[in-house]
Amino acid sequence: MSNLDPAAGDSRPALPRLLFLDLDGTLLATGSHLRRRNAEAVAAMAARGTTVVLATGGFASRTRVVADALRGMGVANLWMVTHNGAAIWRPDGQLVHRLPIPHAALATAVRASGRSVWIVFEVVGIDGEARTCYAGRARPELTSFIWGPTRRENDDPADVPLERLDPDWDWRDSRRLARAPDGSGADVLAIWVIGTARALARLDEIADDGTLCGARYESWTSRVGSMTGNRLLRIEGRDINPPGTTKATAIRWLCRHLGVPVGETAAFGDGRNDREMVATVGRGVAMANAHATVIAAAARVAPHHDADGVADVLEGWLAGSGW
Repeated sequence: MSNLDPAAGDSRPALPRLLFLDLDGTLLATGSHLRRRNAEAVAAMAARGTTVVLATGGFASRTRVVADALRGMGVANLWMVTHNGAAIWRPDGQLVHRLPIPHAALATAVRASGRSVWIVFEVVGIDGEARTCYAGRARPELTSFIWGPTRRENDDPADVPLERLDPDWDWRDSRRLARAPDGSGADVLAIWVIGTARALARLDEIADDGTLCGARYESWTSRVGSMTGNRLLRIEGRDINPPGTTKATAIRWLCRHLGVPVGETAAFGDGRNDREMVATVGRGVAMANAHATVIAAAARVAPHHDADGVADVLEGWLAGSGW
């Protein structure tokens, strides 16, 4: 289906050909809720010919839950960019692009894990199948944030019900993979390190130049508690990603792969890991709750993510206000 506007008299697209959507703080409301209004607006864009791409710093397992819900709303040709651009997944679920982190970064993170520091990472084998591993003290209160929803139905009719997933944690392999010189043929896409600021201080000192054993080392935009809707959680997070990998690099790769000019794309985001993404696309949109650097890089600011800000902008584009 074409999204060209015949009334325009030329070949300029009336809507973006590719639409990149961050999840937490953007498409999802606080507490990882997929609001029905947002989902319906995304589905309407897809029906007009726009290819939707979920672009997140999160894991593939959790992203698939949201993708499946959107597919149930009619979004068929849906791609996924996970781990801040380290992995790109086709609509049929096949992994078509991946960049692993240096093995030394995994070994260092595993050594830092313990009673106060929890690390979680996703491993992909040569068959392209992903599994989740962890080391240190598991935090059940973050299971849904990392793995996926913990309930089958939502009571709020304004939300789209998300499928329940039973976490398949693998803690035994974390030590084995860390000891293996080459990861035993498995690629680690990215690592999340979670703990209090005090517990993370030692690892922060090792990575004081923004890298950890050749991998990128970055703090999350806000506390984990604000992301999950439980502000009493006084713990923080760190991303360990492949060097040179961002959501923007994934956008350029996917645009080349699909033959779509970068100028004919749009993106919505809120966190610091979204700044390059909204600055790269043809039309970058920052949420009202976004980090100041993201707002500065964006062409437009959408309402707050808890006020269906994505839908507010998309509905305007669909109505012909121009993007």
